Amino acid sequence: MIRIFFSLLLIINTLFAIDEIGIRVLKDLDIDPSFINEKSLEKIYEEYSSSSNLSYYNNLIKKSSLNAQIVRTEIEKENLPEAFFFIPLLESSFVNQTKGKNSPGGLWQIMPQTAKTLKLRNDEFVDERLDLIKSTDAASSYLKRYYKKFNKWYLALLSYNSGEGRVIHGVARASLDKYLELNPHMENDSNIKIYKSYIDEYARTKKGLSNLYIIYNRIGKQEKAYDFAYLVRNNKHKDYLAESSITYIQKIIAFTIISKKDLFKSINNKAKYKLEKVKAPKGLQLKSLANIVGMNYNEFKTLNKHIKKEALPIDSKLYNIYIPQEKLELYNKKIVNINTNKQEKKVVETKNNNLSKKPIIYEVKKGDSLESIAKKFKVNLAKLKKDNKKSSNLIKIGEKIEIYK
Repeated sequence: MIRIFFSLLLIINTLFAIDEIGIRVLKDLDIDPSFINEKSLEKIYEEYSSSSNLSYYNNLIKKSSLNAQIVRTEIEKENLPEAFFFIPLLESSFVNQTKGKNSPGGLWQIMPQTAKTLKLRNDEFVDERLDLIKSTDAASSYLKRYYKKFNKWYLALLSYNSGEGRVIHGVARASLDKYLELNPHMENDSNIKIYKSYIDEYARTKKGLSNLYIIYNRIGKQEKAYDFAYLVRNNKHKDYLAESSITYIQKIIAFTIISKKDLFKSINNKAKYKLEKVKAPKGLQLKSLANIVGMNYNEFKTLNKHIKKEALPIDSKLYNIYIPQEKLELYNKKIVNINTNKQEKKVVETKNNNLSKKPIIYEVKKGDSLESIAKKFKVNLAKLKKDNKKSSNLIKIGEKIEIYK
């Protein structure tokens, strides 16, 4: 009897702990705490807290400990809800890759068009969706942008998953529906008719996004029609949101509760090393960079998947790459030597070029000026002055001017 009592007490305490943890997670996402009792959430929590799923997701995080560590660090730095750590787990299993030109890419599975709006470079040389830190910061900015519009983290998260248009259209419809449930006598009100036309127009043309925010701000916030529980409970009949997006949110809630219960042990695993962002000279071969820091080339390439070619782009003087923090001192020493050698080589080449080329000798005539001579021979005026060791533009008739092409 005593054993049964203590077993029941343990179960009650465990359930209470889950509720307490769950409520904190929901509050962080701006979801009403009562949602902790939602049957669909309980079902997803039970599924993902099973021993087989815990083992599976622990292994995913463990295999990508460096990527997971970067995401965790950046999310903390950006002051985002802890739950957002699990977005890349669902989006990409923390694997930093893309499957094709028009496919989503990187840890955050960012679409090419979205990459443009986030100012992530994506061309034949570079795909910054695969830049571990830059893509995480861009995704954070994207989520913050939606939060600014909705003032609710779960709506920002829904927008990230299924698109802003899909979410605001659903929320605007829910806002109007709930308002009319509470105020049926307003069905034929002129403002309500205008709001209905906004919703219909967007459904037909996908235009007028700002009009949907008018409904959200004027009615939705007043009636709390955006409440996640309301959206979920009415979704089967009203199709406010994509069912997959509702499941997506609930999975992230479940994962966060599991994490707060310390069941994802591998989250705290230390990665092999910490990354350091450094500047590298344009056009430098990746194999050379790997050799500089004494790294295996394939391992170095894994850290720098955003570089598509075997060398850095040549359209910037410097470009960001990633190396282990412990290699920073070695890198700085060797990169200085490379830059020095490049400068010396450039000076020697310039001197040799000047020596190998015979100048055109031009005798100054009446009416000539350095500007007119430079223009006549299509050379740079500053170069003409330098080649002739002149500190001013003064010349004399009969003077010999050397012109190097």
